[in-house]
Amino acid sequence: MNDLNLTIAAIKNLKQVGSIVPSSQFLVRKIIKRIDFSKQTNILELGAGSGVITKGILSQMSDNSVLYSYENNTRLIALLEGIDDARLIVKGESVSNLSALQDDYFDVVISSLPLANLKNEFKNSIYKNVRSKLKKSGTFIQYQYLLSDYKKIERYFRNCHLGFCLFNIPPAFIYKIEMISDGHTMKDLSS
Repeated sequence: MNDLNLTIAAIKNLKQVGSIVPSSQFLVRKIIKRIDFSKQTNILELGAGSGVITKGILSQMSDNSVLYSYENNTRLIALLEGIDDARLIVKGESVSNLSALQDDYFDVVISSLPLANLKNEFKNSIYKNVRSKLKKSGTFIQYQYLLSDYKKIERYFRNCHLGFCLFNIPPAFIYKIEMISDGHTMKDLSS
């Protein structure tokens, strides 16, 4: 039923949802293996969709970790709210509202946002918000079906590693950005 709900949501607004099928378990595993779950972890998920990656994260998180999952599609929010796990906090709103998390900082930010469909100003805002919400030793993970934003991400973030998952529909590129302990991983966006 989750697959059908995602497909219906995508048909209604593919630009917002980004895909008509959920991420494969291969992609989920490649994403979560980039996270250190050995300690208490606060994770922020942007564009949680039908919850496939959400469930993968929850399956590895410690009991005292927290996952904030943002999704603004009402059909998909209902699926996320159906996940029975006290460590999950579903935020049924746009990622543009990240500033509302005033005192929260995250070890990991995982983004499934369809970057290719977003305007440059909004992408820049996302990058700034991610930077402001990541702990100094945090990790930002973004996946994308094309390399259309790789150069931009590489220009904004210094410590960017590129991965690939062939076994996904469509195949996906995975960007992993590790913050440097001084917190200055991202170049100034105004230059």
